[in-house]
Amino acid sequence: MHGLQGREMEQLFLLMTDTLPVGVAVLDLDLRLLFINRRHAELNRIPVTEQLGHPIRDYLPQVADIIEPKMRFVLETGIPLVGQEIRGNGPGNEDDKLFRLASYYPRRDDSGNICGILALIQDASIDSVEAQVAEESKQRLLQVLDNLFAFVGVLDMDGTLLECNRAPLEAAGIAIDEVRGKKLWDTYWWSHDPELAQQLKEAISRCRNGETVRYDVHAKMINDSRMWVDFMLAPLRDEAGKVTHLIPSGIDISKRHDSEAALHQSEDRYRSVIESSDDAIITKSLEGIITGWNPAAERLLGYSAKEALGKPITMLFPAALLGEEQHLLRRITNGERIPPFDTVRIHKAGHFVDVSITISPLRDRNGKVIGACKLAHDIGSKKRQWAALEQALEEKTALLHEVHHRVKNNLQIVSSLLKLQARQAPEEVARVLGESQSRVRAMALVHQLLYDSEMMSEIELSEFINRLIALTVASHDTTKMGIQLHYSGPDKSVFMSAHRMIPLGLVINELVLNAIKHAFPADWLAERSPLQARIDIRLQEISDDKLHLQVADNGRGLSSEFNWDAAKGLGTQLIPMFVAQLHGELETTSTNAGSCFTIAISPKRKGIA
Repeated sequence: MHGLQGREMEQLFLLMTDTLPVGVAVLDLDLRLLFINRRHAELNRIPVTEQLGHPIRDYLPQVADIIEPKMRFVLETGIPLVGQEIRGNGPGNEDDKLFRLASYYPRRDDSGNICGILALIQDASIDSVEAQVAEESKQRLLQVLDNLFAFVGVLDMDGTLLECNRAPLEAAGIAIDEVRGKKLWDTYWWSHDPELAQQLKEAISRCRNGETVRYDVHAKMINDSRMWVDFMLAPLRDEAGKVTHLIPSGIDISKRHDSEAALHQSEDRYRSVIESSDDAIITKSLEGIITGWNPAAERLLGYSAKEALGKPITMLFPAALLGEEQHLLRRITNGERIPPFDTVRIHKAGHFVDVSITISPLRDRNGKVIGACKLAHDIGSKKRQWAALEQALEEKTALLHEVHHRVKNNLQIVSSLLKLQARQAPEEVARVLGESQSRVRAMALVHQLLYDSEMMSEIELSEFINRLIALTVASHDTTKMGIQLHYSGPDKSVFMSAHRMIPLGLVINELVLNAIKHAFPADWLAERSPLQARIDIRLQEISDDKLHLQVADNGRGLSSEFNWDAAKGLGTQLIPMFVAQLHGELETTSTNAGSCFTIAISPKRKGIA
């Protein structure tokens, strides 16, 4: 796998630019000449070997002071300079006057950094009229190409794709790097059919020997779609007539091909649809005589086509529904399409069949209604399937309840183990284990509420927060510490999806624990009456799609140096992470009268009680 690079790239660049009526040159950052086409060499009237690798001042010293500042400007700013007049003495004697029109463009590498200059040079005294004609021809060509699908590429002699234009990449939904360097038959466009790949190998072999190959091919495009392409593979020769590269090209002929195919296949498709349909398809005249009867109708109603054709459609109706047919015929005669409705028909064996029927008018070529087409679908099997689905849903719901119950129990076991371990651990370790136990309890509470709920997918926020506060009060004995916890929520019940409740519960748990640990130091509590320390958890409904969750305390406030990014404690590191999981926004305010943490989140609720 390889692309155009090094000497090979230079040769192909010269081959492709030598036929242009303008001079083309490529220079590096030091304004040394890297590439030059034939027209540019003719304009300079200096051997190519005396120009390549040399800066401008070496081979055009008479105009270097004019050209170099312009090129430096392009290198420094990235802004192209177009149509610049260059006047001065030519490379010959003083009577040799030089008058050029030059355009300088920044050249960028794969990372987008400027790596040199692309220069386009015209002899203004000779080429101005030719340039205008060429530009007009170019614009006309671009207008044509903009309205056509055109594939143009370059292959190495072994069939390796070196380059291709943008159109086939966009049509296939791929990038150039996905196909460049691969054998053409191994690229995306042919990957759906090994026979096409083999056909392409043979075409490339023939083209290497100088033959132009052309045929229609069904190429693979975006989203696994197909496009019919008029494909041609032609040899590219150098000046000596030697084949150096292969040029694949193609145009989209899908509409033409599809029209031809549709003309030949429409009748077969129509017959295939009718014969293979799982729904009964019955046609009838305006007099109610059966004129069409597919195999599905025989399976559904028991009559063979021979038994049904030519008979009145009413042979399928229960006596109580005969009036339904007359009503339907009147609507069909008026050209109405009858929406699906459920009804009953009689099977040949005499039992009733539950069906859903859709009726559409049949028209002749002039649009006149000549009959009706009925699609009958067996809803008896649908009812049986629905009953089976309901049973399966009940079983899975019971299983899901059991899963939540077991997860909750396992988390409670983990919580108990942490509690037991804390009893035997040093004070600092016991504190850390206690915090971990609080986090486990918050997660277990989610599964407990899901187990208790009939919804199994959402949890009511106020109930969850109240129960989480109760757990915190019980486990940390906040009353004994002199701290009160209060919750206030919206009047309406707000629900949140189960998978978002765990990070929500954990962030509430961390904020409350941080307030208990840090907001009320012993000296602060000693100066106040019992239970003056307070932590408020508030849930406010700002709009239908936004909630504000606040955890506020009336303690000593945060340090003036507090920064979430520089936080070292585990809890303060976890809080921003949980907020990010909720796709929320965290706002922190603090004074010497307390701190407030506000999280803006979307409940994505499915209902409000």
